[in-house]
Amino acid sequence: MLWRFRKELIFLILLFFSFIIEKRTLNIRKNKSLPPIKNQYFFNYDEIIEENKRLREILNLKEKKIISQFNVAEVIGISPYIFPGEIIINKGIKDGIKKNMIAVTKDLFLIGKVEEIMDNYSKIISIFNKKTRISVIVSSTKEIGIIEGGYAPFVLLKYIPYDSKIKIGDDIYTSGFSEYYFYGIKIGKVYKIERNRDSLFLKIWVKPYVSSLGFKEVIICE
Repeated sequence: MLWRFRKELIFLILLFFSFIIEKRTLNIRKNKSLPPIKNQYFFNYDEIIEENKRLREILNLKEKKIISQFNVAEVIGISPYIFPGEIIINKGIKDGIKKNMIAVTKDLFLIGKVEEIMDNYSKIISIFNKKTRISVIVSSTKEIGIIEGGYAPFVLLKYIPYDSKIKIGDDIYTSGFSEYYFYGIKIGKVYKIERNRDSLFLKIWVKPYVSSLGFKEVIICE
């Protein structure tokens, strides 16, 4: 008899605490202290939509015959994180990637070129890398200069004559005279112009269109 009474007492105690816990949980959700359960899946869903949108934009480049042959790769590593000089992608020799192929964004902004290739991944040196040297043209004056990396968050435009009419905001794009960079790839805009009377050339700072936050996929092309 005593044992039966104890079992009923334990049952009532457990029932009481279960009621308290359930009520407290409902109050927390009512006060919006916890997010609704359905929102747990919203982030992944939005990620999928955004990725599909980017891939459609990339495929449109081929449909519009802007570039015919290309390979889309995912960025899996960057160094440093801000204005990276080196970028690692998830495609390599097995995917048809070759050294000195060009890397651009879906908007056809220049990222850099492939420097090293392995079976399943490759390394790109970006326009921010100190090794970068690219022949470029100024949109307004059609003058030819050389872009040099190693000055993040900018790149340096050299060999533009002192008396040039170049101005802040001018677009800078590839001239086609470099060995690997074809004509017309946009690099950035003129940000600052420095004049030194003792020099025959201007010192011009260009702000690139790309940054570490501007892309998750890259287009590799020749």
